[in-house]
Amino acid sequence: MASTLRRLSRPQSLVSQVEQILREAVKRGRFPGNRMPPATELAEQMGVSRETVRLAQEALQREGLLVKYRRKGTLLEPPALELGREARRSTVVGYLQADYPSAHGPEEVTRATSGLLLQGALKEAGRAGYELVVRQSAHTEMDRAFEKLCAGTRLAGVIFASFGEEKLVRQALGAGLPTVLLDHDLNLPRVGTVREDSVQGARMAVEHLASIGHRRVAYANWRLADLNPWRRTGYRQGLRETGLPRRRAWELAAEITESGAAQLARDLLLLRPRPTALLCFNNTLARLVIEKLRRRGVRVPEDLSVVGGGGEPVGGLTCHQADWYAMGRRAVEVLVRAIDRGPGSSPEHHLFPYKLREGRTTAAPPAE
Repeated sequence: MASTLRRLSRPQSLVSQVEQILREAVKRGRFPGNRMPPATELAEQMGVSRETVRLAQEALQREGLLVKYRRKGTLLEPPALELGREARRSTVVGYLQADYPSAHGPEEVTRATSGLLLQGALKEAGRAGYELVVRQSAHTEMDRAFEKLCAGTRLAGVIFASFGEEKLVRQALGAGLPTVLLDHDLNLPRVGTVREDSVQGARMAVEHLASIGHRRVAYANWRLADLNPWRRTGYRQGLRETGLPRRRAWELAAEITESGAAQLARDLLLLRPRPTALLCFNNTLARLVIEKLRRRGVRVPEDLSVVGGGGEPVGGLTCHQADWYAMGRRAVEVLVRAIDRGPGSSPEHHLFPYKLREGRTTAAPPAE
């Protein structure tokens, strides 16, 4: 097994750095008379542009730390000086679930797992004495969902589920909210993460196929690969560790739809030499491609073994699954600890292992 490497943190933007400096100065009472110096003066002191200071001030204004008056300048709101303590006393936690609608229909790709994640989070929030305010939105509209959530609720913290757009996560951090990413990871400072160990799961699937005699194993990825780049990494590691050959042509990509699965089946059958096993991004894609292969006369598993990558329950499918319900509970536990510890606490990172469930879709490869 490869040694564990140090996590990398992405550098903060200038605006985020200025926000942090100004927020700390406000809390320490560094501005006499509850008045902030002009933006030009602050820009000169910190060696940044006036526009950078203006953007940082706007973020603090949205938090309630500042208020701007014509001809009076930028004043500090006295109640806002207690913002950190008030936020910690709040018992409301925001939960934003990103949905990924299919390009060819309304079916959400992550529906099966998102439901279990949410059930676990609701259970743990109730046990811990917190109210979970849930907002679901298409992944392209999450910024609006976050704005609406913050506009009507004083939050103690926020969980982003199946989502990791850096700009929006930094916005939550800039608002002083303890933040946890569930089912994703950005390697940002001050952000806790809870996700499944997709590298381990994919490696385990390849090892299982190799153990029953397969030498040519293909991988079918989701076209939105940025949501989970770790599965492909695990597939490649599994090939290396079992001494199996890797070919670029055996790494396919597809939409998780009927038409996407049909194209995947066509592409797979055109490969020479043809793989004897296929690892799919998730169970939904595995189910769809098995249906398309059987319509083309390909027997599963007699002619081709298929393994799913977790998600919806599919009867008889060989797949690896993580404990999504427990992950939802753990995300709330991590967030509550971050709320209790306050600013400056080190973020927690948790990986949940997969377990292999053998079904009827894998068998020894056909004789050459």
